[in-house]
Amino acid sequence: MLGNRTLLGLAIDDFGVAAAEVSFRSGRAEIRRTGLFGFDAKLSAENVRDLGRTLGRSLRENHFSCRQAFVGLPAKWIVSKEIVAPPATADALVGMLGIQAERAFSLNAGELVFDYCGRADSSGKSNVLLIAARRQLVDQIKELVEAAGLRARCVGVSALALGKADGAGAGPQRRYGLYAQGRYCEFWSQSNGRLRSVKHIPTSEKVETAAERAELMASTLQRLLLVSSEQDQLPPYQVTMYDGCGPADGIIERLNAELGPQITVSDGAAGLLPGGRSEDARSVAAAAVAMTGAGADKSGVDFLNPRIGRKRASGRARVIKWAAVAGLVFIVGVGAVIADWHGKSSDVAAFKAHWEQIADDAAAARDMVDRISYAGSWTSQRPEFLECLRELTLAFPESSRIWATNLGLSENAEGSLVGRAVDEQSFYEVLDKMKQNKAFSGVMMMHLRNAGSDSREKEFAVTFKFKGVK
Repeated sequence: MLGNRTLLGLAIDDFGVAAAEVSFRSGRAEIRRTGLFGFDAKLSAENVRDLGRTLGRSLRENHFSCRQAFVGLPAKWIVSKEIVAPPATADALVGMLGIQAERAFSLNAGELVFDYCGRADSSGKSNVLLIAARRQLVDQIKELVEAAGLRARCVGVSALALGKADGAGAGPQRRYGLYAQGRYCEFWSQSNGRLRSVKHIPTSEKVETAAERAELMASTLQRLLLVSSEQDQLPPYQVTMYDGCGPADGIIERLNAELGPQITVSDGAAGLLPGGRSEDARSVAAAAVAMTGAGADKSGVDFLNPRIGRKRASGRARVIKWAAVAGLVFIVGVGAVIADWHGKSSDVAAFKAHWEQIADDAAAARDMVDRISYAGSWTSQRPEFLECLRELTLAFPESSRIWATNLGLSENAEGSLVGRAVDEQSFYEVLDKMKQNKAFSGVMMMHLRNAGSDSREKEFAVTFKFKGVK
């Protein structure tokens, strides 16, 4: 039983902080106060303490009294990958994910903090979402919170907190969530109450009316569902939307009218904030982050206390210990047999039995050493195709007006790129950037045509040769 308790949720992004103070009384959550506090400069190591002091002063002026802060980061600041894990206990899963983490992301593993979302299954395979954030950024967030006079209890991901709130009671069908802000939105998918992916989507286009915003959000949702849905999944697709811009323009009703019966959109804020004020919806992500601190479930992401890497040193020490024990037992056993072979037959049998008991542990130790050695070989390599993918990514704008659907790269560095665009101008901008990039040669347009009779989108194909970055 939780009793009476108050927690502070902070949803931080490039533009500022959304705050929500949530009171829990006998297990029931109640929003006490909310607020939005913008940054006057981009968060950096040089101004983090000044921004923290300004945030603390703003919280006090708006009568926020709770000092226990649970922080949510935007999906833009993290990277994630779904991992299929074999049957394993919780401790074994952490060890395997530690090795997978060093392979999964291109950055140096020492620069990242890893955690995961999901549960181990000792009876069958399990899907877990491996998540990483830059260590320097996590340290800056902790310094910002401390400068505001608060105590950081957890640093997680805002979208995952919203997805966790929406995942209660979810059926086996794949469901989706959307958190909309003025300049970006965050999209996640889940099934069986388990989060499977999370994405950041910039929406920097200027919209003048609620109808234009609904049209932009509808096209964005259709594209995201097209690339995220499973092949055997049939409509209607269920999307829970959390509107961080406030419900004044009736975005949920407009989206349902725009999308038709194939996609149904429900208001997540109404379920998360029952009885709340309309202005509280703008801090819905902060409220969801605060609510993660009240539950007994500790399987969520926390970059302050990550489960991956926390016991790595002791795990290596355990390998050395078991190897030493195995060696010692072997030496003692052989010595005893040689010294008193005829008179100590019972002792010989005992040593053999003991060796059989630790054989599995010794094999596990050798397997762990092999895994660590194999993982180390990955960190010292930089495959050429990742360089090509990086240069192609730099040619695309952050807007959602053009995107790639297929990329092929042969062993002799000849590539083909297929994608779609909302208009021809967006395609030619990307084509010009590729031609101007010295890393590519022979950039040629194969075709630019209508995607279909019922679509206004353009389908394009481009061939090129990747020369490499010098």
